[in-house]
Order: sequence, then C-alpha cells, then structure tokens
Amino acid sequence: MQLRWKASFSATCLYAAHCMAEGLPIADARLAAALQPAVDQLLREIKAWGWSSESMLPLLVSLAAEHENNRQLVQRAADKLRGAGALGREPVVRLAGCVADLEAAMLGERPQLVEELAVRGRPLREQWEARGPGLLREMSRLVAENSFLAPAAEIVLVAPLVGGHGQTHLPSNRVTFEAVLANPHAELSEVLRLGWLLGQLNFDLPCFSDSIPGSRLELVARLAALPLVLAAAERVELVSPAPDIGQTLECWHLPAETSECLHDWWQTYTASDVRWTVALAGLNAMLAK
Repeated sequence: MQLRWKASFSATCLYAAHCMAEGLPIADARLAAALQPAVDQLLREIKAWGWSSESMLPLLVSLAAEHENNRQLVQRAADKLRGAGALGREPVVRLAGCVADLEAAMLGERPQLVEELAVRGRPLREQWEARGPGLLREMSRLVAENSFLAPAAEIVLVAPLVGGHGQTHLPSNRVTFEAVLANPHAELSEVLRLGWLLGQLNFDLPCFSDSIPGSRLELVARLAALPLVLAAAERVELVSPAPDIGQTLECWHLPAETSECLHDWWQTYTASDVRWTVALAGLNAMLAK
C-alpha cells in the first residue's frame, strides 16, 4: 500500500466537531468547552438545510485536507450528497461561515496547532514504517483475497483530541488519525490502530459490500477488521499474546456489546475454509439479530 501523509488544521477542527457530535470523550475539557458553541451552530445549520450530521460531518472531515477554501469544501460535500449544483449560494455561505467560526475557536485555544502537528507526525510515521507494512501483509494473508488491501491511501494527521482515535473514509481511501506522541494503551500500539483503519479501506468494493446494506457497511468493516488485525499483530510479534477483543472494543470506542458475537464469528472464520466475502455477510447477519 502506497501511503501519503499530511497534517491538516481544517480536518482537525471538523474532526473535533464530528467526535463531539458522536459523544466521544474529548481529553481537554477546556478545549471542548471553547469549541462547543461553534460545534452546536454547525450542527444546527446542517440540520436546517436538510442533512443529517451523520452523513455531512464525516464527509467534511474527509474532504477538509483537500480544500483550504471553506466555501469550496462545503460545495464539494454538498455536491457529493445531493448532486452537482443542487445547493444554492446561501446555505454554502452559511455553512462555510460555521466552519470558519469553528476554526477560529480552535485557533483561540491552540494557536500553535499547525506546528505541533508537524512535530507529532514524525515519530508516528517512523513507527509505522518499521512495523506497519508487515502487519498489513499478514492481514492480507489471513484474508487470502487479492483485493483486500487498497493499493494506495492517504493518512491525514489531526490533533489527539480523544487521546488516541481515528476514522476511515472509504470512498476516498483516506484515514483521519490522531497524532499521539505515546501509545494511550500499552498493549495496543498506535501501529495496530492505524493498520486496523487502513485494512478497512477496500470494504466498499462490490466483492465485499454487495451483501451488506450500505447503512451497516462501516460498522461491519470496523468490527471485522478488529480481530483480524489482532491476529496479524500476534503473528508478526507486534503483540504477545493478542489483546482481548472486548478490551480492544472498549479502547477503540466500539460497541462493547458486540464482543461475544465478534469472538464467535472470528473463531468460526478461522476454523473453516469460508471465503472472507462470505464471512462478512455472516457477521452482518449475526449483528442484525
């Protein structure tokens, strides 16, 4: 997998809004309080123009690193959701103004954020280059599907607002990743988390996603890739023994109630000759019960 790395102030701001909207714990309470009014206004504006925050915010986060102009960013996101030219000038201007207010609130609390991101990214990239490619190769070997890994991806580094977290953006083969300076969980290195996210990027290929409703694809991808990356990490001696699935779900902010289901699914997959595509459909069915 060919990787491009970049740091993004704009993506950090919108990523913060997305995390706060999802109810994730922001490590810096003062920063969260400073951002909350701008986040609330952005959410109100998104709702006022007929979108859901669940669809618009991830798209804005994904596209933020591509656009320095906020109007262009909002227009591009709107075009993707509604079709080119479907949104008038007023909502674009108002939403772009909300993004600018969010950025101003972030700058007020973290004026050196751009410089900090550049420093934070170096050790993470070095750790990944030392162990990450081998981890991805082992994940691909365990799945035994030629198209499992995306050929290329972009890693957008953002400030560690949650204290270790990240998001996948399947349509753009992009990962948003918190640039922490130390592993927040000793038994779960950030190399594992990054491998887990990168390993999800091709789940939207028809060969993997045809049997999974679009509304459930991201959840299935997140859960299926979790025991996979833990097993691969143990095989390449990145961990020993592999961390518990339930513990990892909690550390990576995933639904803890899926632990037993996910454990049973992985045991069944590893004990059989079933193809990965069939296994994903099986996991989706188990989760739907």
